[in-house]
Amino acid sequence: MCVLTAFMITLWVILASEPVSVSTTLDNSLPLSKMDLATERDRPFYSNCVDTREYLLNPSYTKQNASFVMLARNEEIEDVIKTIYSIEEHFNQWFHYPYVFLNDQPFEEDFKAKILNATSGADVEFGTIDEIVWNFPIDVKDTFDFYNAIEDQGDRSILYGNLESYHKMCRFYSGLFYKHPLIQKFEWYWRLEPDVEFFCDITYDPFWEMFQNNKKYGFTIIIPELYWTVPNLFRHTKSFVRKKAIKMGSLWKLFTKDYNFFESDDAELRDWINCGSKAEAKVSEKVAIEHLLKKGDNSRKINDDKEGISNLINKARSKKHIIEDKFFNEEYNLCHFWSNFEIARLSVFDNDIYNDFFQYLEKSGGFWKERWGDAPVHSIGLSLTLDLDDIHYFRDIGYRHSAIQHCPWNAIGNEEFPYVASGSKFKRKNVVYDEGSDFGCGCRCKCPKKKHEIEDSTSLCVSIWVKLMNQQRNHERHVGVLNGDEMERNIREDYSKTYGN
Repeated sequence: MCVLTAFMITLWVILASEPVSVSTTLDNSLPLSKMDLATERDRPFYSNCVDTREYLLNPSYTKQNASFVMLARNEEIEDVIKTIYSIEEHFNQWFHYPYVFLNDQPFEEDFKAKILNATSGADVEFGTIDEIVWNFPIDVKDTFDFYNAIEDQGDRSILYGNLESYHKMCRFYSGLFYKHPLIQKFEWYWRLEPDVEFFCDITYDPFWEMFQNNKKYGFTIIIPELYWTVPNLFRHTKSFVRKKAIKMGSLWKLFTKDYNFFESDDAELRDWINCGSKAEAKVSEKVAIEHLLKKGDNSRKINDDKEGISNLINKARSKKHIIEDKFFNEEYNLCHFWSNFEIARLSVFDNDIYNDFFQYLEKSGGFWKERWGDAPVHSIGLSLTLDLDDIHYFRDIGYRHSAIQHCPWNAIGNEEFPYVASGSKFKRKNVVYDEGSDFGCGCRCKCPKKKHEIEDSTSLCVSIWVKLMNQQRNHERHVGVLNGDEMERNIREDYSKTYGN
């Protein structure tokens, strides 16, 4: 509940500062979970269940060089088993992808035995993270500044900020996990966490479909980050972008607010307008003042123009709004892929730009001076090289970790391909799946009742995603771009009709 409360506070702050317009293709009277969010650019690979046996026998199908990856401790064995059973039941009992388990301490034999017993014949490897890799550099971790920063975050009630182990985990996942020798053997990975539930059957191979559709990174939850965990992340990112002269991919637009959103020939207006909701008032002010000034020295006409005088006084008293986190007319909107679920090519991280980006952030000290999560680091880092079309929303995959979950509506016709277990371990009895819907995309989903659907409870970032994906390729713009010149023409016409020329 603490996590959800913190997310809701962050979301309220964002929405209060700037309402984000949603795509005109969306019905704003409905929650997102009851809408078909598929676009020509990205949609579920299958809108219903498929016959998995036929799928696997298709001559065109090729199993990918891929693995599940989980960072876990020995004492988390029960939660790890829960995750394995869920992913095996809903997917891997048919596809048999291997697992890689990593730990900063050697895995105990009992842990290994229970893991091997939980899988349905998949290969399993256990790796230890080198102490030098897991810990912060020696010139950092034994200093007063390091421990003072960690304790200070705890004093300020920053979520997990007082846990040194959490900082280490976030840093490891941000830029080091894909360097581990056991991970390097694969081209693709699917990240898992202890205590994860899957709610729908995945009857196709996500790795193969991503390969076939030229997708490089897949998510199932996108939400806003807690502001005080990353107050300076974007500042350092913009510094890196300028220093390296990075030309960002179009994915950058998903995570940033562009203050160049007011397109106008008037440079003064562009400079003054930082908030879309204030644009019309500022343009109206300009028109009213110009109308007043046209009256020249005619004092009687000037005195009669109360509208113009009022706007002139208001402008004289007003000050430009300073936005602390705006750098070169852009600001991080706090949206990020919730990275405890991600399916991706290793190469989206293991490349020169992302590696340099991580090293730049490492030198800044933000992984311990602040509580930078790997989720915002991954998201912003990916946007330095990837385009929107490289990303896939696994909306059909029901998923829960911690108190946050996404569970889609079933597609109509789930009964066409009934569940067939690969062995007695995963047999189901008397399971009643959720009712199908014409906007559903899940396969044999059984969603928890009385649980918040993340698409509805924190819909801001999903709305931005849908808005961007509804735009034409090569014509992508940030959400909420306004045509200032057109707005000014319309206001002038209305003003002339009301007050005359």
